[in-house]
Amino acid sequence: MRRLIIAAALTGMVTGAHANDIYFYDLIKGSAHAQAWKAALGSAKGVPAWLRYENRFIAEPARTVSIEDKTYSISVLAKQHATNDGQAAVMFNADASHAWAEIQEEGKPDLYLGRPSAAQKNALDQALAE
Repeated sequence: MRRLIIAAALTGMVTGAHANDIYFYDLIKGSAHAQAWKAALGSAKGVPAWLRYENRFIAEPARTVSIEDKTYSISVLAKQHATNDGQAAVMFNADASHAWAEIQEEGKPDLYLGRPSAAQKNALDQALAE
């Protein structure tokens, strides 16, 4: 019984440490993020199916980055069940009015959504390289 209580306490501590994490799934529940993401998806042809449907990718917690004195959130997504075959970095500006993304798939050229600037491309590249 004592072990169960200790295990429960430790689980609670780990869960509490990540309670403030925000994931891509959480972001696109809001209408502004959802609209920006939909616009980004429509900005280029060849967006893979695994990225268009929420249940086909996994996501890391979003993190905040600063580019040219502006704040953005970046989420890294990976193709579910085949994380080495496809990954993407998705970036939203602070008011969620715009989204940009870089998609990398094995054997295909990188695809950028939302027409990111050179500095934004660099941030997306770095997120995928980590």
